Amino acid sequence: MDSTAPEHSVRFPVSGMTCQACAQSVERLLRAKAGIAHAEVNFGTRSAKVELTETFVDDGTLRDELAAAGYGIPDDVFGGDEQRSLEDDVRYAEESERDDARRVARDAVGAIVLTTVLVASSLLGTPGVALIGLATPIVFGFGLGIARSGLSAARRGAPDMNTLVVLGTVSAWFAGLCATIWPAAFGMPAGHARAAAMITTFVLVGRWLEGRARMRASDAVRALLDLEPPRARILRGGEEVEVPLAEVRPGATVFLRPGERVPVDGLVIDGESTVDESMLTGESFPVERAPGERVHAGTMNGAGALTLRAQGVGADTALGRITDAVHRAQGSRAPIQKVADRVSAVFVPIVLGLAMFTFLVWVLAGGLAAAIEHTVTVLVIACPCALGLATPTAILVATGRGAREGLLVQGAAALERLADVRRFVFDKTGTLTAGEPRLVSVERSAAAPSEDEVIAVAAALETKSEQPLAKGIVHAARERGLTLAPVAGFHADPGSGVDGIVGGIEIWLGSPRGALARDHAQDAIDALIAPVAARGETPVLVERGGALIAALGLFDEPRPESREALAELGALDLRLEVLSGDHEAAVARLADTLGNLDRSRGRLRPEEKSDVIRALQGAGEPVAMVGDGINDAPALAAAHVGIAMGGGADVALEAADCALLGSDLRRLPVLVRLARKTMVTIRANLFWAFAYNAAGLPLAAGAFEPLFGWSIPPQWAAAAMAMSSLSVVLNSLRLRRVSLSD
Repeated sequence: MDSTAPEHSVRFPVSGMTCQACAQSVERLLRAKAGIAHAEVNFGTRSAKVELTETFVDDGTLRDELAAAGYGIPDDVFGGDEQRSLEDDVRYAEESERDDARRVARDAVGAIVLTTVLVASSLLGTPGVALIGLATPIVFGFGLGIARSGLSAARRGAPDMNTLVVLGTVSAWFAGLCATIWPAAFGMPAGHARAAAMITTFVLVGRWLEGRARMRASDAVRALLDLEPPRARILRGGEEVEVPLAEVRPGATVFLRPGERVPVDGLVIDGESTVDESMLTGESFPVERAPGERVHAGTMNGAGALTLRAQGVGADTALGRITDAVHRAQGSRAPIQKVADRVSAVFVPIVLGLAMFTFLVWVLAGGLAAAIEHTVTVLVIACPCALGLATPTAILVATGRGAREGLLVQGAAALERLADVRRFVFDKTGTLTAGEPRLVSVERSAAAPSEDEVIAVAAALETKSEQPLAKGIVHAARERGLTLAPVAGFHADPGSGVDGIVGGIEIWLGSPRGALARDHAQDAIDALIAPVAARGETPVLVERGGALIAALGLFDEPRPESREALAELGALDLRLEVLSGDHEAAVARLADTLGNLDRSRGRLRPEEKSDVIRALQGAGEPVAMVGDGINDAPALAAAHVGIAMGGGADVALEAADCALLGSDLRRLPVLVRLARKTMVTIRANLFWAFAYNAAGLPLAAGAFEPLFGWSIPPQWAAAAMAMSSLSVVLNSLRLRRVSLSD
């Protein structure tokens, strides 16, 4: 066994990061640790994901190294008495964010007060010594956190934004001090001290506002966790008792009163009620629940009382799986982020080089005072944070918005790919249709027994199958009150048919293709299925004792919302196609009924659907596949984006990149709009982040001053830097409220 191969991955929060360069420093520290095959740190979510090999040993040195660098991780990330939960990680991240927010707010308020006094004093002609005295506690007191982070990063050989700020503020402060002590020798104004104080204040205020905005962006996982009530009432020792949810185990009897939130995934064993599942699936109308039906944690009970048998608790509920998927998606990276990451990795060294060049040029061209002013301005106007925040913040907000809309996105890359998709391919049964086929006709051969006997033997065999067509046949037999014989030797061949022994006779049911493979003549097959196909029904052939005796005609009604959903997708300039294992006639009937479909194809095995998708993609056409997430797994995996249909607990999260948590196909256009608007937001963020730095750095260096007289004071450069990061976060936050209906 290769000891360097990744054994498992661990995701955990990281505290202390203030910019993208911090995230890259943490990433380097993690990757340097023996036993870590790969590490990925996300500044937007303040989290890390590492892949561990079997050689990894948690001896505490990694945590110590991170702490020495100014970063923190939970104590029990790599093992402890109990496994960490998502709730633990969210709580740790929230506490770290709150601690940082309180500290930054305290420093910002103190800096604002003293800076106001300093500015007023300078306008009144206060001596330089007094200005230095006011600036010093601002720069080295309230700005101490910035100085520590910046110097720590510089010592590690990985200077970051804090390094740039501390170099700028200390340089300005020192210049002001020199001008105050020996003005004739340096020929500089004491006002540099004022600039140092204002730079520190603007940076602190910017971080305060950015932190508040960022906390609003990252509340989606907490909102999902809060849907789960902390306690439940169960039957214990013959009595009803209220216990912490952590004490509830699968199989426990849970009592639910009217108006309460459901604490577990469970099966209703007594009572009837309506349940509001909108917070989980995005569907607005409550659904009725009675004995034998499932309810899900986080949903809201209506006016009835219910008794449940717990089936899933905590992380094992649909809500738990969805919350975990949202958390993982928010910590993922979109491919478009790679450009910003590459730039961020070299950004600070380039700025430091530019600052040195600026100093040398202005010393020769304008004197020491001008050189210091322009150098400080270059250092404080640079903003790698805007580049680092551009993509992850938008992904953070978008995935949270999707969860509120009943849309689950597995990762940032899926959103990016979906925005580029121009063709949607649909499965038929259970996707465009209700997935509840009804037996509507029986075509018999001359040697066939009565219609009821044909249905009875077919239904007996289909009781062993979980296919939708099988359920339709069984339902028809039960409606007629037919007695179903036991089945022996049942065998299923997906895409072809099923066979077994019923009443001592071999029975086979399957598709026309399956019948042909069993050496039945094409003429005999066509004679039975022609009337069925002519009506646009799905034919299922019945073979008894080696002879074809009948063709059963089944019809699956389209979903009521399918026509509207397809029309909306067509309006989004998408080409639409249906691929089905059903008979061509049934697929064609559905296509005619719904409209807006460019093409329909039938009689396709699951692997043939994936072949069609690969052929489309081979022609350079990005394709999304929409299916039930189980039978269509090969096609979902083959597509650029796989989208699964289903309700909370039933959605196949493993098979698809995205999922509609409810059964309403009208959520699909909403998902497409979310992906497109997310990418528009990310591109706008990156454009303005690049444009800001591209324009700001030459302006700060004085490149336009000789020709146009354009310049910017250091303190206002600091304000611009702070606002650039804040603007990226605020632009991303627009995704929380942007319309997804047009």
